[in-house]
Amino acid sequence: MEISKIETTIIKAEKILRYDIKLKNTGTIPIKSEFDYPGHNYYGLETVVRPNKKLASKMELEKESKFIKMTPMGYGGTGSIEPGKEGSFHVEYRIKDDTPLKGIEDLAFDSTLIIIDGVNILKEFPLEEKKEN
Repeated sequence: MEISKIETTIIKAEKILRYDIKLKNTGTIPIKSEFDYPGHNYYGLETVVRPNKKLASKMELEKESKFIKMTPMGYGGTGSIEPGKEGSFHVEYRIKDDTPLKGIEDLAFDSTLIIIDGVNILKEFPLEEKKEN
C-alpha cells in the first residue's frame, strides 16, 4: 500500500482542516477489513491523522484518550481496495478557535497518516515526506 495523492484544505467558515487521501493497493490481494466482532457498526478500514507537536498545538485534541488524537469532524472512504487500484478517503479535524488559519495547511504535514482495521494498525505513513512543494 502507498499514498498516491494527498491534499489538504482549510474550510474557513467551520475552522476545519480536511485531508483528501488516495491510497493505492500495490499488492496482489484486496485491502479490506478483516476485523470481526459481535456488533454491527464498526468502521472497517479507517484513516486517521496523528499530529506531531507543531500541528497538535493548533488543533482541538480529544482529552479523554491516552493517544494524541485531533477532534474529528467528518470522515469517509472506500471500504476496500482491489490490487492495482486506488481507494479514496477523507478526514476532517477541528482547528482551535483561537488559532489563526494562516499557516495551518503548511503544518498539516507535521503528522502521520495511520491506516486502521478495527483496532489493528495496518500501516503508518509519516507525512513530512509527502508534502508537495
